[in-house]
Amino acid sequence: MKKIVYIISTLKRTGPTNILAGTALNLDKKLFKPAVITLSPEEDEQNSWKPELEKAGIEVRCLNLSRLKGFLYGGRALKRAAAELNPDIVHTHCFRSAVFSALYLGRYKRIASVHCDYEVDFALAYGKIKGFVMSKIFKRALSAADKRVCCSEMLKALFRRKYPKTEYLYVNNGVDVQKFAPADDKSALRRSLGLPEDKKIFIWAGVFIPRKDILSFAKALPELKEEDSFFILCGDGPMLKQTEDLLKGRGNVLFAGHVNNVQDYFKAADFYVSTSLSESFHLTVYEAMACGAPVILSDIEAYCNLKGSKAAAFFEPGDYKALSAQMFRALDGGFKDCGDTAVNTVRQSYTLQTMAKGYQDIYLSL
Repeated sequence: MKKIVYIISTLKRTGPTNILAGTALNLDKKLFKPAVITLSPEEDEQNSWKPELEKAGIEVRCLNLSRLKGFLYGGRALKRAAAELNPDIVHTHCFRSAVFSALYLGRYKRIASVHCDYEVDFALAYGKIKGFVMSKIFKRALSAADKRVCCSEMLKALFRRKYPKTEYLYVNNGVDVQKFAPADDKSALRRSLGLPEDKKIFIWAGVFIPRKDILSFAKALPELKEEDSFFILCGDGPMLKQTEDLLKGRGNVLFAGHVNNVQDYFKAADFYVSTSLSESFHLTVYEAMACGAPVILSDIEAYCNLKGSKAAAFFEPGDYKALSAQMFRALDGGFKDCGDTAVNTVRQSYTLQTMAKGYQDIYLSL
């Protein structure tokens, strides 16, 4: 039996952490024993994977490091925790954990998951200068790992072009199809959420940041009549106020905020919209599809595997009028009977079990 120790900044329920938890919970326990080390505690314990992981018998240790403490003695704390857990393989899932692993855990076999095109995303998230420095540090940390695993086939292809001398593997992210599934009674669900039963509902979910291009979504909405459609925006972030100002006074828009039951909103919706300018996989798209929602997507490389699907339509990134046109098309029946196609697409290729099996094969190769 191989012991796999996952390392990540916190267990807050975000994209990379969801993938870590989904993998750990779905490993073949006859072959692998997972454990988790977090560098810092979650600010909101209600939004943490820790209880669910511990309930499944997976040990979770938190080093309780602030940024300053991590700089001063984080390496010593990490080495001590790793030595006590004695892993066969260390698997990192974020910038901090990859850097710490490269600096302090050279005695172990190491896998680093890559969840984004970090050169682009770091610059968008932290600014050009800081993002440039972080991307150089991250690239060096990745080079120290025994295996580098991209979260999608598209991202692997991108890195193959950018870094032809470095080997990257890929395992597509997976969806919990037990949690994300079509509603048994959509009307009843809408009533319980306070949503209209007689309108077509479009949903957008994510962080309100430039990379997600939430403003294109907001600008597209006034093009559609209020009596026909309803729009849900799930999430928060630095661009929330700007978005609220753009949509001020509209009675068919709900700012739901950060919700712990996003799957219910996906099940209640008719369509999911992504306006992202850059993604590596965008798990939320597939979660919405698993709930039976056809998707309207910005035409970026991350979504190329959905081209040709009856359950997906595309528009030029940043072109809010083209987005409006696709939403008009959806209202006019452009996605008729495509809900089952959306669900089957996910269940055939993008489940947690498929993802965990992909990582198991990599663990067994080390």
